[in-house]
Amino acid sequence: MLARPVPRLALLSESCLLRGSHLPKTVSQIVGKRYGSEMKKYDVALAGKHSERCLNCDTSLLGHYCHVCGQNARTAEPSLREFCYDFFEMLTHADSKVMRTIRRLFFDPARLTRDYIKGKRASEIPPIRMFFVSLLFFFAFTSVTPFHSVITEEAAEENHFVRAPAGDADSLNAKLKSQIETVTFSGPKKVQKWLHDHLLAAVDNPDEVQHVMGEWAERIVLLLLPISAAFLWVLYAFPKPIPLYDHLIVSLHSLTVLFLVVTVAAIMDNLLPDEVMNWVTRGLALAMAVHLFSHLKGFYGRSAAGTILRMFFLALATIIACCLLTAALTIIGLQFGASGE
Repeated sequence: MLARPVPRLALLSESCLLRGSHLPKTVSQIVGKRYGSEMKKYDVALAGKHSERCLNCDTSLLGHYCHVCGQNARTAEPSLREFCYDFFEMLTHADSKVMRTIRRLFFDPARLTRDYIKGKRASEIPPIRMFFVSLLFFFAFTSVTPFHSVITEEAAEENHFVRAPAGDADSLNAKLKSQIETVTFSGPKKVQKWLHDHLLAAVDNPDEVQHVMGEWAERIVLLLLPISAAFLWVLYAFPKPIPLYDHLIVSLHSLTVLFLVVTVAAIMDNLLPDEVMNWVTRGLALAMAVHLFSHLKGFYGRSAAGTILRMFFLALATIIACCLLTAALTIIGLQFGASGE
């Protein structure tokens, strides 16, 4: 093993390599005869390293990875063995990061958020990537296995839901149109006319309205991220303001858990009886509340009472925001779906 050179010589050697220039033939002349033997050995080692260059950017290599472009310094010839090695390395490495991130996301969210903000990121999946993956799973599974209706015949009769005979779509449309005709809308006359005409058109084009609303739902749901971050920024503005970036990471982790849980609930809704699913839904809602409490209290460090109070206002603001987003989605569906645009 080579003796470690003096710090000044190490800095000189590193700067020469980073500039791509050659080291002096006899480095020992710089520091004198005292370090001559060590420097000669170090020159040989550095000369061997300097001869190796990155295959991607042709930079002199200083280690196992190129310090300029990041490519692996391995120079093995392409082969099936090399492909299998890279494939299984990627698979096991990604799988371990995913499982570690999911485990911490559900059982230690506050520390996960804090570690990411402090810069400990190499061993975890980035929160923005986890957020979009959870959205992908949410829309994929809910479109295949949507929540089924739990309206009973008695509830339908009590609330006067329209039930047309099987295969009698025209009769159902006629009844719906007659009900729309009897409804009185408030507001300006132009708004009343627009709503009346588009509701009647939606009865004739329900599939198109549903298709448009499904497409726009994937876009509108992204607004939950900045909205929730803004709410947290307001709620935790006192006594000391916290950067909006921190609230954004908290929102990413919290919404990721929410979409993953709702996805699981959508799958279970089609597998379990209604009575069992009602209890499962209550349990999941309670678990989500406890998880959010643990996340907020652990990350922001406020008291339990202060965290619960902020959760109440956060829930109230979220309900209002969801109602406004749902209304916007309905208007978009009527505008572009019912009119056939």
